[in-house]
Amino acid sequence: MIHVIDDGKNQKKDFSFSRSLLVKYMKYFDKCLKKISDSDEIDISIHCDASIFEWLLNYIFALEEMDKNHNQYSLFNSVNNNWSLKVQKCDDDFTDESKRMMYYRGPKLDMKNVVSILISADFLKVERLVKECMEFFSQNIDEISKI
Repeated sequence: MIHVIDDGKNQKKDFSFSRSLLVKYMKYFDKCLKKISDSDEIDISIHCDASIFEWLLNYIFALEEMDKNHNQYSLFNSVNNNWSLKVQKCDDDFTDESKRMMYYRGPKLDMKNVVSILISADFLKVERLVKECMEFFSQNIDEISKI
């Protein structure tokens, strides 16, 4: 259980989240959670913007789903080399990270949230998201600076 305390909005939100996903994607938790047994229940309290933390959790869920789909796709094609998936776009090369991100269906970065997401992702060590935020930020710096 993760308790997010949003001091700015004077609210508290609780999230139930898989420890394995937390450790896999948010390296900030890696050291402290690996020392605790999988059978132990954990309560974590975090002081941050609740909507930003919820955005990050949704991002991780979507990323995990995309990675699972990629692994199933790769496994299926390696077993059935003579079978091809019939889709409109036939160049589905999942080895290219930019093409893999086309299949990501999670929350999107925008001009208003990218800075907050970047700061939180950097603090929590969500490396892939930090890279995406930096790319988005550099491509849209003129518009972001006007907000």
